[in-house]
Amino acid sequence: MYRRNFLASSALLPHIIANTANAAVPEVTSPVYKKRDAEIEFHTTDGYPETWKSIYQSTIEHYANRWGRVGPTHIYLIENTDWDPATLTEDRRDQLEESIRSLKHSFAKLQGHDSDGQDLDWRTGNHWAGWSIEPAHLTITMTMTPFRDAPQFVIGPIHEYTHALQTAYGYSAEAIDGNQMGHSRWTGPAWWREGSAVLISYLYSYKNPTLFKKLQKPLTWENFSHEMNRNLHLYQQAGISIRSGVTHDDWQRLEKLNKVHPVVYAGGSVACARLLQRVGSLRGLFAFLQKVPTMGWEPAFEQHFQLPLSSFYQQFEAEMLNTKPHLDRKSKHDDWTAFLRTIN
Repeated sequence: MYRRNFLASSALLPHIIANTANAAVPEVTSPVYKKRDAEIEFHTTDGYPETWKSIYQSTIEHYANRWGRVGPTHIYLIENTDWDPATLTEDRRDQLEESIRSLKHSFAKLQGHDSDGQDLDWRTGNHWAGWSIEPAHLTITMTMTPFRDAPQFVIGPIHEYTHALQTAYGYSAEAIDGNQMGHSRWTGPAWWREGSAVLISYLYSYKNPTLFKKLQKPLTWENFSHEMNRNLHLYQQAGISIRSGVTHDDWQRLEKLNKVHPVVYAGGSVACARLLQRVGSLRGLFAFLQKVPTMGWEPAFEQHFQLPLSSFYQQFEAEMLNTKPHLDRKSKHDDWTAFLRTIN
């Protein structure tokens, strides 16, 4: 399965802003996000296929009820005109185009922008998480088609809602000054944000096969293990450390090298697997997020994982030199991913 999830921003505010390590504490109030019992509202294009909406919605509800309903969260499910062009009638095309225009307008209004929203890039194949300071809310936008990658209607929602959890726990008044929302001091380095979303979405999907009931084909251990081994291989081939995937500027540099995916997503997922191994459970990994708002990301990291971040980088890179990825799906022996099979 190929990942086509992308970190994206609300129309004006980036998720990850360049690091300034000693920002002054401003006289501002942090946006208030519910971390329990928040509203999760769905918005769809007219005639959006009910089967796929229900799969997506069931996945979000299952995951949010387990790890926290944060928000308010607004989820936009978009059917584009190129989903199934062979069967698309002119009337249906007109209906979809008008519906998309209307949803873009409502999205812009939700963000507090005096705009029709037509500059929003809602091309098929993307999946975004975003946020807004005023009014305070979180958003997820899904334009992917089930005809090309149906499992992403389970894996994708978990990935993006993980960003919602990171953001809800990563907001701080101290990070707002100078437009620093998404600052790596609070929401974490890019490799953490994306790597943990990749790891958790696959692990949670593997551990909860009931989410695939309507798809009739759950995520198997072989697929999950292969995904993680492929990520290790991509990271090793990139030849660039995850510590080069921290800030917004890092992201831009890696993008020019076409290295965002192998370093931030793939390498980050392997690094987060090592952190998961240290704490022994998903509960232990999620408990880290609760410490971030009061401590900041790096101090919380050092306290929770009992390891300075610089030492983690050193240990991780040393491990990567001596860990062999197993890309043969038919392999019968355990590899470095074996511990994930029993993690709960």
